[in-house]
Amino acid sequence: MLDKSVFDGVVVCEAADVMATHIIHEFEIPRLDRLATKLKVNSCFNDHQALRLWADRLCENYPTTNDFTVYDLEDLIQTARTLFLKIFS
Repeated sequence: MLDKSVFDGVVVCEAADVMATHIIHEFEIPRLDRLATKLKVNSCFNDHQALRLWADRLCENYPTTNDFTVYDLEDLIQTARTLFLKIFS
């Protein structure tokens, strides 16, 4: 779940892709280029790619064990959602 692969043109872990996809759908984020600087990601990336890279950075800071479960993923999604809302509030 935390192994890196290419998702939407960027190399991130599967958990980051799931987190970003959740946020993209929940907040109906179009594929523009406005979020990268707010998420502290290189501005060459579109909003979907920037969200994936930002989520990947969150995953790298998440304390993991070998038994990463769906509960860990749900916790990561909730953490990402909360942090994303704080950025824009």
